[in-house]
Amino acid sequence: MHNKKLTEKDLKSLRVFTSVAEAGGFTIAEKKLNMSKASISRHIREIEEKLGVQLCERGPSGFKLTESGLFVIEKANTALKALDNIKTEVDERHGVLSGTLVIGVIEHILTDPLCHLSATIAQFTQEAPNVKLELSILNHNQLNKALSDRTIQIGIRGQYHENSRFNYQFLFIENHKLYVSANTANNKHNLALVYRPHPFTESILASGEFSRGPEAAGLEAVATFIASGHYVGILPENYASHINFRHSLIEMSDSPVFHNRICAITEASKPLTQSEALFLKLLSQLSKAPVST
Repeated sequence: MHNKKLTEKDLKSLRVFTSVAEAGGFTIAEKKLNMSKASISRHIREIEEKLGVQLCERGPSGFKLTESGLFVIEKANTALKALDNIKTEVDERHGVLSGTLVIGVIEHILTDPLCHLSATIAQFTQEAPNVKLELSILNHNQLNKALSDRTIQIGIRGQYHENSRFNYQFLFIENHKLYVSANTANNKHNLALVYRPHPFTESILASGEFSRGPEAAGLEAVATFIASGHYVGILPENYASHINFRHSLIEMSDSPVFHNRICAITEASKPLTQSEALFLKLLSQLSKAPVST
């Protein structure tokens, strides 16, 4: 029985299973799928019987994927995405752009005057109205994983070193500097450095000039510690300028300047679709346009 090929009914059960896995359990999946727990359980039980493995543990202790479940999720996502892309690829052969284009970007990139992402989206929407755009805010590591997993097609982040897994399209330079609160006492070098896992932070700590301070997840957290007046931290110039209307932050007079190369990044092993190529082309054109003042 287990050697039989999957049927259309099995594909539906696989979609149900992947939805439950993405939702992290039955409760959220019920609303997303508009199905009862009994129906969801039946689909998962049927695909488990067809594949001959247990895909997940479900009960009072909660929902958890088994080792086989993790393997099936990976394969199912690849297969189901390929099926979903058939219509998109057929459309492309006839000069019509359709489907979904998912873009992942680093936090607060919109505050940079050199960022033309919104203008690119506006132009792309005019030229490819049948393509559904999705946008996710992710950190550096999340962007890399999402590109490798192909849950996003284009990532926009800093390029601290080159990785052969990815192609890089340079967009602009984002400068990072050391900042303190305007209310900080004069002896600023006695302050601890807000720690955010980041190459620039590690470089400052390696110099021995500052001790390691509290840990912060994201720019908003770094800026909050700096604004308290008790810490020094690294921020992009554009972001520090953006929040100065509320919290007066000043650049340290002897601050080093870190140059962050912001790039549009795609997976090197995957050929670009026409939608991806168009978006990257528009992004490049608009990034070279003069900044309006």
